[in-house]
Amino acid sequence: MPLTREQESRKVPAKHRKEVESKAEQERLEQLLDKIEEMTTKGHLKDIAYHFTNKREVIKTNLLAGVARGVGLTVGTAIFIGVLVLILSQIVSLPIVGEYIAGLLDMIDTYRTEE
Repeated sequence: MPLTREQESRKVPAKHRKEVESKAEQERLEQLLDKIEEMTTKGHLKDIAYHFTNKREVIKTNLLAGVARGVGLTVGTAIFIGVLVLILSQIVSLPIVGEYIAGLLDMIDTYRTEE
């Protein structure tokens, strides 16, 4: 959007604003950003091309990802169940909830002894 006449008249002269320097600096920064973008894009495309053209690499990557997900799910579930049991063991001392949980624990114990 161009400046109005009033805005042009109030504009500080270029030598005081360092407009020329800022434009040159801005162009230099844009060139640097373009170079960085080009380098990252080329590197990423090379990485993608390597991983999806080599079947062994695809299998290795997917196998490793699957194992990591399985281990993470197992560890996360164990931690969650452990915290839940810890909380429930503290709640057993409550009168109403404690009786219900104690009943559940008794049922679990009876099923264990029957087997």
